[in-house]
Amino acid sequence: MSKRIFLEKLILIGFRKNYEIEFKRGLNFISGPMSTGKSSIAEMINYAFGSEKHNAYIEIRNSCKEVELQFVIGDRKFKIVRPLFDFNRPVKLFRWIEEKSSFSEDFELLPIDSPANEASLSAFLLNEIGLADITVANQTFSYRDLFKYCYVRQSTIDSENLLKEKDWGSSIKRRPTFEIIFNIYNDLLGNLRQKLKEKGQYINILVKKRDGVYEFLKEIKISDVDEILKEKERLNQLLGEKNKKLVEIKASGKYDDELTLSLEEGIAKLKEKIINYELEIQDKIKYIEKLILLRNQYSSEVQKIEFILEGALVLNKIDFEICPSCLNAIEEKKGCNLCGSELRDLSESEIRIYKSELFRIKRKFNALTSFIESQEFSLSDLKKIRREKNEELHRKQRELDRLRNNYISPFIEQIEQINFEIGNIYKSLEQLENDLKVKSHFSKLNEKILEEENLFDGLKKEIENLQLETITKDEVIKDLSVLLSNILKEFNFPKLSEAYIKDSNYLPYVRGVKYDELGSGGAITMTTMAYFLSIALLKTNSKNHPGFLIIDSPRKNLGADAKNNDEFKDEEIFNSIIKYFISITNNSTNSGGKDKEEDVVEIINDLQLIVINNGYPDFLNQNDLIKIFDGKGTKDLPYGLIDDIENP
Repeated sequence: MSKRIFLEKLILIGFRKNYEIEFKRGLNFISGPMSTGKSSIAEMINYAFGSEKHNAYIEIRNSCKEVELQFVIGDRKFKIVRPLFDFNRPVKLFRWIEEKSSFSEDFELLPIDSPANEASLSAFLLNEIGLADITVANQTFSYRDLFKYCYVRQSTIDSENLLKEKDWGSSIKRRPTFEIIFNIYNDLLGNLRQKLKEKGQYINILVKKRDGVYEFLKEIKISDVDEILKEKERLNQLLGEKNKKLVEIKASGKYDDELTLSLEEGIAKLKEKIINYELEIQDKIKYIEKLILLRNQYSSEVQKIEFILEGALVLNKIDFEICPSCLNAIEEKKGCNLCGSELRDLSESEIRIYKSELFRIKRKFNALTSFIESQEFSLSDLKKIRREKNEELHRKQRELDRLRNNYISPFIEQIEQINFEIGNIYKSLEQLENDLKVKSHFSKLNEKILEEENLFDGLKKEIENLQLETITKDEVIKDLSVLLSNILKEFNFPKLSEAYIKDSNYLPYVRGVKYDELGSGGAITMTTMAYFLSIALLKTNSKNHPGFLIIDSPRKNLGADAKNNDEFKDEEIFNSIIKYFISITNNSTNSGGKDKEEDVVEIINDLQLIVINNGYPDFLNQNDLIKIFDGKGTKDLPYGLIDDIENP
């Protein structure tokens, strides 16, 4: 199952004030008369999630500049900010920082583009929910394809073309998207495996980059951030002192020999340090030479024992007339009388003793080799420091010579000297700023690697879930048909019969005919809502629905109407629909129907349902009413979404 999305807050950022709508788990009912901005709430969610444009609302244009949407994917929180009435500009993405309990000040710019552009908003959303890089009908699968199953807009709730299935260009990805939602898309597993492979390769590239940056930091010995900040503070304090000194000299018009004395003292100290480094280097060289001699002794011991173990047996196979050790004549099959050498095979106990000694000496040899290498690195560092100190000594000596011998006016030279030192301080500060940038880059690389590793783990888990998933297309269609029928029963659909979803086109049929042939706006409205609800609610082991559903104007073509004898113009039907919305969002039911045991299917109870309607029934819980507008601005209720405009 992919990660679900929970909408937390929508904010229209205004010129005078901000206009906020907070959402909650379960049912979110928004009520108010026409032209109060109800539908614009749903449209702004749609726009924040990447719709190409939004309607040109006059009140919003006059009052607002940006839309902000806060939402959670899995356990990670994000914020999208998108300019209003400027559809080509990218969105700003902010990430929630748990340690600070706030969104980061830094943001990423994500263009409104196809997910083929990896930097796009759609690619980001698909990455986060775990559906990245899927190709359907030779086109890149987009978050917008998925969002169509989350938003039943006012203009489509009674449409006879509810998913644009009659428009060839718009419908080409409709069927694959349905299959992706229920994990019955044949190419999904292959796409995810390919994505997992590419993600692993990308992580390896990032790790190599990070390791390169780490080695660079070690090489140039960049300090920790705290040390850099302390050094910046010290340099800024020194800069203030130098500037103060410069002002004093210019004001007095007199030469101050303190600078020359300071240089002389600095040169003397540097010479002393260089001498100490020279002595330390010589001592280190002698120490390393002794260590190398000791290592050579170990090497000789190793060779001697190896000769005994490997060569003695070979030599003993030869009949010697003279001793190979001292060249004394020997008797056949006997040892040498002069040096005592015995030409015999080693016993097993002797071999074990020699091997044990060989192992001990080799271990000492390896440890000594590693220690010598560390000492050689230390020697190299000492030589580098000595070289730097020599360069500093030469620079200070040149400054002193210039001040003593090459000036026209000591006063002017002193001013130049202070300016020179101030310039060096500025250079050091600039270098520290660069060091901070490098450290920041290193930190961001670590964060990126962690983020990509989380996505990698999510892909692995999704692949595992897919492999465990046993549900077939026939089972999905059967369960969806049962759920569709049960929902319509709960809606009190008049003369309900033969309600199902057809396996050839994944569209709803009621009374034995396709939904667009029902001949009644009310029938189409009820069927459309039941269809989208069944897709959102059906519970399977692995499912890719985002987990929220927006329904705009469920009362359309329904409710009491004394002037019309339409069987769907019944207030009880509308009330039944709202009661069903309540029942599926307060965890009071776990099935899509109650009539026959064999017709019960398990549903998801944590659906976030956002319902927008002109008015609400009395039995609706006030906690489920997240926004109420009255179109007048009276009775302590706002006029509409833009609640500070003048009353008409």
